[in-house]
Amino acid sequence: MAVTELEVESSQGVDCPITEAHSVLSIVDEGQSSSSAQSTEKDPRKNARQYQLDLCKIAVEENIIVYLGTGCGKTHIAVLLIYALGHLIRKPQKNICVFLAPTVALVQQQAKVIKESIDFKVGTYGGRSKRLKGHLDWEKEIEQYEILVMIPEILLRNLSHCFIRRELISLLIFDECHHAQARSNHPYTQIMKAYNKLNIIKPPRIFGMTASPIVGKGASEEGSVSKCINSLEKILDAKVYSVEDTDLKCFVASPEVKIYYYGPVTKNISSSHILKNLEEIKRQCISMLSKNTEDHSRRRSIKKMLCRLHDNLIFCLEKIGLWGALQASRRFLSVDYGERNELLEAEENFNGDLLCDNYLAKAASFFSSHCMRDGVEMDISSVDVLKEPFFSKKLLCLIRILSNFRLQPNMKCIVFVNRIVVAQSLSYILQNLKFLASWKCGFLVGVHSGMKSMSRKNMKNILEKFRSGQLNLLVATKVGEEGLDIQTCCLVIRFDLPETVASFIQSRGRARMPQSEYAFLVNSGNNKELALIENFKTDEDRMNKEIFVRTSSETFADTEEKLYKVDSSGASITAGYSVSLIHHYCAMLPHDEYFDPKPEFYFFDDEDGTVCHIIFPSNSPLPQVISTPEPSIEEAKRIACLKACEQLHKIGALNDYLLPCQDIGIDEESMLSTSDSGVCEGSILLRGELHEMLIPAALRQPWTNLENSVYLNSYFIRTIPCPEDRVYKKFGFLVKAPLPKEAERMKLDLQLAHQRSVSIELIPSGLVEFNKNEILQAQNFQEMFLKIILHRSEFVSERVQLGDSNDSYKACSSTFYLLLPVILNDDNNKITVDWKSIKRCLSSPIFRNPAENAGSGYSPLIGELQLANGSRNEDEVVNSLVYAPYKNAFFFVADIIAEKNGYSTSTSGASHVDHFKTLRIQLSRPEQPLLKAKQLFSLRNLLHDRKKEHSETRESEEHFFEVPPELCELKIIGFSKDFGSTISLLPSIMHRLENLLVAIELKHALSTSFPEGAEVTADRVLEALTTAKCMERFSLERLEVLGDAFLKYVVGRHLFLFHDALDEGELTRRRSNIVNNSNLFKMATRNNLQVYIRDQSFDPSQFYALGHPCPVICSKGTENYIHSQVGSSEKANGAKANDVRCSKCHHWLHRKTISDVVEALVGAFLVDSGFKAAISFLRWIGITVDFDSSHVNNIYVKSSEYLSLVADVDIPSLEKLIGYLFQHKGLLLQAFVHPSYNKHGGGCYQRLEYLGDAVLDYLITSYLYSTYPKLKPGQLTDLRSVCVDNKSFANVAVQRSFHKFLLCDSSNLLEAIDKYVGFIETPSSEDHMIKEPKCPKVLGDLVESSVGAVLLDNGFNLERVWEILFSFLDPVMIFSSFQLHPVRELQELCQSKNWQVVFRRSQDGSTFSVEAKVDGEGIKLSTCATNISRKEAKKVAAQQAIAELKHRGYMHKSKTVEEVIKSSCKMEAKLIGYNEAPINSIPPDAIESEPSKVLEPSRSNFKLKKHKEAPLIKLLSKGLHSSVAAAIEQDNENAEDMSSDSQIAGQWCKKTAKSVLHEVCADNSWKAPIYECVKEEGPSHQKLFTFKVVLEIEDSKNLECFGEPRGRKKDAAEHAAEGALWYLQNTGFLPTRE
Repeated sequence: MAVTELEVESSQGVDCPITEAHSVLSIVDEGQSSSSAQSTEKDPRKNARQYQLDLCKIAVEENIIVYLGTGCGKTHIAVLLIYALGHLIRKPQKNICVFLAPTVALVQQQAKVIKESIDFKVGTYGGRSKRLKGHLDWEKEIEQYEILVMIPEILLRNLSHCFIRRELISLLIFDECHHAQARSNHPYTQIMKAYNKLNIIKPPRIFGMTASPIVGKGASEEGSVSKCINSLEKILDAKVYSVEDTDLKCFVASPEVKIYYYGPVTKNISSSHILKNLEEIKRQCISMLSKNTEDHSRRRSIKKMLCRLHDNLIFCLEKIGLWGALQASRRFLSVDYGERNELLEAEENFNGDLLCDNYLAKAASFFSSHCMRDGVEMDISSVDVLKEPFFSKKLLCLIRILSNFRLQPNMKCIVFVNRIVVAQSLSYILQNLKFLASWKCGFLVGVHSGMKSMSRKNMKNILEKFRSGQLNLLVATKVGEEGLDIQTCCLVIRFDLPETVASFIQSRGRARMPQSEYAFLVNSGNNKELALIENFKTDEDRMNKEIFVRTSSETFADTEEKLYKVDSSGASITAGYSVSLIHHYCAMLPHDEYFDPKPEFYFFDDEDGTVCHIIFPSNSPLPQVISTPEPSIEEAKRIACLKACEQLHKIGALNDYLLPCQDIGIDEESMLSTSDSGVCEGSILLRGELHEMLIPAALRQPWTNLENSVYLNSYFIRTIPCPEDRVYKKFGFLVKAPLPKEAERMKLDLQLAHQRSVSIELIPSGLVEFNKNEILQAQNFQEMFLKIILHRSEFVSERVQLGDSNDSYKACSSTFYLLLPVILNDDNNKITVDWKSIKRCLSSPIFRNPAENAGSGYSPLIGELQLANGSRNEDEVVNSLVYAPYKNAFFFVADIIAEKNGYSTSTSGASHVDHFKTLRIQLSRPEQPLLKAKQLFSLRNLLHDRKKEHSETRESEEHFFEVPPELCELKIIGFSKDFGSTISLLPSIMHRLENLLVAIELKHALSTSFPEGAEVTADRVLEALTTAKCMERFSLERLEVLGDAFLKYVVGRHLFLFHDALDEGELTRRRSNIVNNSNLFKMATRNNLQVYIRDQSFDPSQFYALGHPCPVICSKGTENYIHSQVGSSEKANGAKANDVRCSKCHHWLHRKTISDVVEALVGAFLVDSGFKAAISFLRWIGITVDFDSSHVNNIYVKSSEYLSLVADVDIPSLEKLIGYLFQHKGLLLQAFVHPSYNKHGGGCYQRLEYLGDAVLDYLITSYLYSTYPKLKPGQLTDLRSVCVDNKSFANVAVQRSFHKFLLCDSSNLLEAIDKYVGFIETPSSEDHMIKEPKCPKVLGDLVESSVGAVLLDNGFNLERVWEILFSFLDPVMIFSSFQLHPVRELQELCQSKNWQVVFRRSQDGSTFSVEAKVDGEGIKLSTCATNISRKEAKKVAAQQAIAELKHRGYMHKSKTVEEVIKSSCKMEAKLIGYNEAPINSIPPDAIESEPSKVLEPSRSNFKLKKHKEAPLIKLLSKGLHSSVAAAIEQDNENAEDMSSDSQIAGQWCKKTAKSVLHEVCADNSWKAPIYECVKEEGPSHQKLFTFKVVLEIEDSKNLECFGEPRGRKKDAAEHAAEGALWYLQNTGFLPTRE
């Protein structure tokens, strides 16, 4: 249905007659139409014709099919109906209207019409959309749109998998509804059959539109017209309505039908010569084909392709002439193999071959030689070529017609052809004929023709050019017949006659201008062509009469549509849809360039009908399915596929929505993981989430009831400086609750400046009693020194208030402990509080009530100094804290320098008096001795790993200033530098103690849940909770690497044992769903793990304790405001600033950080407690990985199915190479079966490879973790990636000759393996001369599958696998050829140079292209790689970029991992954590041998039966009429061999010999076999029949095979066919697999 027809109607009104103005009408610009309709609501009734309104009124009441010709406004009736039923779909209603159109172009066209005609929200869907993958996506579409315009395949898929529920569709419109034929498998038919079968409570209103209710070639048969119409009505559950011609005449013009005769076409000597030579070229090429049985399938495929090419060239030669055939051959040569398949319009894809190219080149050369004059190719526009054989009579006739019409004004013409290659060749010729220059020609073929020049965009451009007049002649295939918005023309020519009455009617509809012409080119010597045209006219008349006066209610016999429904989800599939679903399922199985998993279909005759046997790829859990006998091949195939879908669903390969599990969901991992460079991806990660940090319970218990004595647990803080040349005041830590045992003797090292350090140790020192006054003094003292170190500016003033708000401090404080100076009793490690020092400090005049300190017992010594704030005794000044306003700094006074005063020489060389004059300070008492002062420290984080600076050397002496007393103000008496030295350590000590206590609390929580939790150390838990951002000397990263590998192993093992029906790809996906960051995050937060995590470096300025509470009071109402700035803006911009610390201890955590902690905790349990504890932790968090011996024994039983391959593999030799003697030989055999090998009943090594990959990952990680304990986490990961790299394993496989034992049916793979093995075995002195071939992945897979087999065979005894690991991987572990992954290497190099690197990916079919772009200051680089693997393409692109950067002189300056390894101390390798008991497996002899899973398709065995006598076979030379070839004599022994031939029996078992022979002939492009009864003998009641079968095979020979006498003709013919098969098998013609 064309858009133009609707616009004509809307512009002309109901009664507008046909005028020539119609020819220039075009689509109104979308922007214009929308702007013009803004003011008023669009009402399609205003410009509707009366018959449109009448039909719409009927459609509102019942389901109807509108049968009107092209141009009669069917689409507008559909628009009227949507408008009339708008109340059902208008939002907020949840129901929708679905408008179906058979092509994407038509979908876009009709959607545009609807948008311009009515005010509804319209969604358009054509082809595959990556955006719309599942239920949530389609729910959003339904919420947003009221009308969904789509191709029927999309609706069928959505209904089948319940993405769209059938109940939601209120109105269902079918454009070109004639495709819904009872005997077809069109999506229209499947959609409606499912509706009729499911008995929906509220079915939709159905509206169909067609220009011909009959489609197909059988319309001329008696009674078929009524059957077609009745069947269409039955399928759509609707009634056909039309309009009398008299009502349409004023709106639609009918063209004049004209017949142009050419010919008669006869074969002359010239054409016979050309055909004969072309046949000879074909025969020569075919004779070059190898008859190697192993390559039979490829040989057959090449031959089919060659025959198709030959047929197309013959067709072009006959229809167009020599020039047409020449252009066709050149076109075939110029395109790639995929486009060539589409040009041939082949149902299956043929791989390219040089032989086909050779044939085309010879054919093109031959054609070209006949188009030459004087050695130069003739000009196509020359008059001399306008004759046979250059142009065919048919083409010359077309040229005459076009020439006659060429001068008429506003001419537009469409020439219809039936083949794509004819359309292109004909278009080329017409473009180049100079005398037809007024015709501007283009060609139009379907978007799905595979033509790169015919994308949807190009198709739209061509149609737009045709509308605008830039083109006025289109050569079109049937794509131009229906639906597309092609401008109406005055001339339509059928170069090839239409094949159906629908094609006849629809192509005629393109000629709708007044006085237009519908022309046919007819061979005057072919009466059938004339008869065909007359039949089309008759059929159309018959159709029109039948619509108004029904002659019959009979319909075509239609089998009931079978359907499989899942009640839990509502998903349901029809037998028709199941075929595509099976193909889709197989395509989603693991595959590579050497293995393309596809189902294989075999059909054979049964007494009750045809039976279909599906053989699935070997890596499918379902090996085969056999249908019930059905009346046709197509029906048998559908029933078999439906049965297969049901079985796949029951074993879990299809989910409850009947989708392959690979299709489900989005890749959450990509949202939650970080890139290799460490930059977070995804908005969630950039923003982070706010979580509360746990404050340890031991520090939260306050002391109350101060009326009584308070007893606090005390811990002496021992300090051991290195070097021991500093003095630290003794301090103690006092707390209400006793510390846990693992914390009460905490040790740590603090890193000071200038390579100095202090070792800290807590020593339990018993209980200390406090009275009320002492508690208050202790709190005041703590408040005092915390203010000094954190808010020293308060001490600039003359008075500082202490203790007045103790209660409010307590209310605000989150922790309760005291840090006080103490006196240690060395005899028993008991401490007493140094009250003398405390009271002396608090007696300082700066504090509010100095009178309280008057009776402290202190007696000043003689001698006073004049300070800035008054005279002070020298004893008060020494070992006190002073403030020097001129420097705005605080100093500890260590001593008085009696021998120096203001007149002494300063460090500047002048006297102090003169020095201060330069600072505009006049010393009034220069005679006073100077003070020896040390500046008050700036608080630092002493926990982080301070890097040793080259400029930083260890100081042997402390640095002091010489300060005049008169420039200082005394602040705190008795607060010496020894106090300061210790106090500078306290915040870092307490931060570490807090974190350790949190780790202990988590450990306690875990140990109460499972006993094994008690075995892990608190230090290890703390390591697992501490991220690298904390900048401590330990972090979770190494444990995370170990835990990640273990998690992969145990989860993979569990899935492997519990889901024996899942393929390797699905196992990997399910494991990923369990171990990915998203799931681990959910598990962790469900168990509240996030509160224990430490993710920020310690900021001493935000150290809060009793006496210094957090000033930021956080609540539910204020937390978003408090944390919004850092959380959303700074974090999003990559700021490294710490979070705002609040009273609730909130901090921002990335989800990945939380998931990393889970993996690190797994690693912690492994290192300290072993597998059992780690598995218990996983069980606690919600991941079950347990299994028992029965699961393992099931695997042993299943492996016995591979014992049928014992004869194909030298098991003893293979066991010797592996270094392990297998109990269950089936496991070993399975480990070497490639998925392309499918002669044993299904199954391959991929599942074992999956298991082996997981265990190798853990074992290698364990090896590296234990061997290189000082290796950084990133380096550990890099080393592991090298060790588990498939190429490393491939080299091991080559060393051990594993490839020699591979069972494989891919010659390309074997060739690739041979190339790679040859390269590896090339001497190193020569290998630089050879380009390294690509390493086949299968070689590495064999190592992994072998390890998986060993692991299973010994009951998961990792120690045994550990031993084998070293024998396997010794060469790998040397790291002699360490190479960082190219992507990682490129990213690190760019990061070091501050360059930006971006990988851009595109996809063309199954091929990925990845571009690596490097951009930075002074550098711009781009490389691109293409591969069927996205990862491999990215890797190669990175390799190319690195090579180019190195060529330009850019190198990574940091130390390489290889250099780090060489300088590292290598420790003894350990298998970390293994403490499981191996499974006691059942011995092989206890396993009941099961019958071999032979792929047998039916109840009736077809095997080549034993002949009593050898079959009589004759080879007859083609063309001879007598049996001149000698009979091939066979003795009884050979006959025995034939009957027992396992290859034939295994391949064709349970198929009739006749059906097999027929398939072989079809595969080889031979004529069908001819059966003949050559002898009848015996009485009538005991007759015996002898049959022969005649085959016309290659090399111009016939084959005759005679069978034995049989009592039934069917059996006699069958026996003759068996003999023929035996001969073909023994001469290399019989394929091993269809």
